[in-house]
Amino acid sequence: MDLTLCLIVKNEMAFLDGCLRSVRDLVDQVVIVDTGSTDGTAERARTAADVFAAVEFTGDFSAARNAALERADGEWILFLDADERLPATQHDLLRQHLSTVDSGVLGTRLMRYNFFATGGFYTGRELKVFRNRAGLRYRRPINESVAASIQELGGEVASAPVVMNHFGHCRSVSARDAKAHRYIASMTEHLEQQPNDAVVLGYLGLIARIFGEFDKALDRSARAVDADATSATVWFFRGHVLRSVGDDRGALEAYERGATLAPGHAGLRNMIGVQLLALKDTNGAAGSFDAARELDPQLLHTDINLALVAQAEERWADAVRLLTRAGEANDGFWHDEWRGRVERDPFRPFYYETIFGYAGLGYHLGYCQLRAAGQPA
Repeated sequence: MDLTLCLIVKNEMAFLDGCLRSVRDLVDQVVIVDTGSTDGTAERARTAADVFAAVEFTGDFSAARNAALERADGEWILFLDADERLPATQHDLLRQHLSTVDSGVLGTRLMRYNFFATGGFYTGRELKVFRNRAGLRYRRPINESVAASIQELGGEVASAPVVMNHFGHCRSVSARDAKAHRYIASMTEHLEQQPNDAVVLGYLGLIARIFGEFDKALDRSARAVDADATSATVWFFRGHVLRSVGDDRGALEAYERGATLAPGHAGLRNMIGVQLLALKDTNGAAGSFDAARELDPQLLHTDINLALVAQAEERWADAVRLLTRAGEANDGFWHDEWRGRVERDPFRPFYYETIFGYAGLGYHLGYCQLRAAGQPA
C-alpha cells in the first residue's frame, strides 16, 4: 500500500518543514503544488518534494488541489495543509486502518485538533485521506472537498482511529480574521441561492461571535433553528452562541436538544459536560465526559475536562494523572506560544471545547502538581 502526501502551499515557510517532518517516515511520495509564494516556500518545496509544480492560482482552491492529485502515484492520498501535523504516534494506526478497511471505503476522516497559541483547542473530523481513483476530485472553489465525488462514485467514508493536529489558529489575529471574512463572503453568496440553509446560517452565527457581534450571532443561530430544528449540528452551533453570551443554562438545553437528535454525537456530549461544569454540577459533568469518550475514543481532551472536574473538586492527584495521560496521548496539548498570551483577541476562548478559563495543559498540570505537593493556592 503506497501513500502519497499532497500539499498546496503559498508563503508557508513558517509551517512547511514541520508538516513534512511529521509525515516523512509515513508517506512514500510527496507532491507539492505552489500557488505563487514569494517568501522562499517554492524553493524549499522544490527540494523537499518528490514531485513539485508551480501553478497560477485563480481563486479556485479545488483546481489547485486537483493539480496535486494529477501528479500523485500512491494508492492512497493524504492531503494536508502546511499548518497540519500527523504525530508519529499515529502513523501505524493510520496504515493499519487503511490496510483493513472495506474496498467500498473510498475516504476516511481523521480527528483533527485545532490549536491556538494559548493551547486552547476545538475538534472536528476531517476528510483527509482517500483512495487515488479516477474521477475522485475536489469540488467548490472554497470550502473544497472530495466528499461529493466519493458519493457519486458510490463510495463510503469511514472514521479512522487517528488523531492529527492543526496549528492554523496560531497565525496572527489579522490572518485569522481575514480568513473568517473570506468564509463570510462565500457563505453569504451561498445563502443568496439557498436562504434557508440551516447549517450555513448557524455557521455564520459562529463567525459573528468571534467579532463580538453577538446580536447578529444570536439572530443567525435562531434563524438556523427555525430553518431546521431537526439538525443536531444546528443545535450544536446554537449552544456555542448561547454559551458565548453567558447563557449557560440555555446553552446546556441546546446541546441536550442536539444530543437527543444525535445520540452518538460525542462532541455534543462533551459540550454538555462543559456546561454542567460551568454550572458547578461536577458529577453530571464527569458522567458526560465519560460518555463522550466512550462514543469516540479519539476525543482525547475528555481527559483534560475530567482533570478540570478533579481540579474543581480539589482531587489534585487525579487531576495530575489525567492531565499527564492527555499530554502523552497527543503532544499537541502542550502547545503554548508567548504571543498567544499577549495578542488582543478577547473572543478566542469561544472556540474552546473546555471551560472558557482553560489556560493550557502545562499551566493546569503545574498548578495541580503544586497543590498535590501541599503548596498553597
